Amino acid sequence: MFEPTSDPFEKAYNRGCMWGMAGGRVDQCPYLDEALVEWWVQGWEAGAAAWRDRREPATSRDV
Repeated sequence: MFEPTSDPFEKAYNRGCMWGMAGGRVDQCPYLDEALVEWWVQGWEAGAAAWRDRREPATSRDV
């Protein structure tokens, strides 16, 4: 069962990750606190990487 966290840094990371996975831009961070911005951007980077991987066409692999 999913239990929401009360840790503000984890929340910022998760929000950034979700935003990145949705294809959102990094310059749209909702946080002003420098530490939370850093966590959000780290999450965004992870999410954006997953978004790019999902959008790239699959390549055939020789087995």
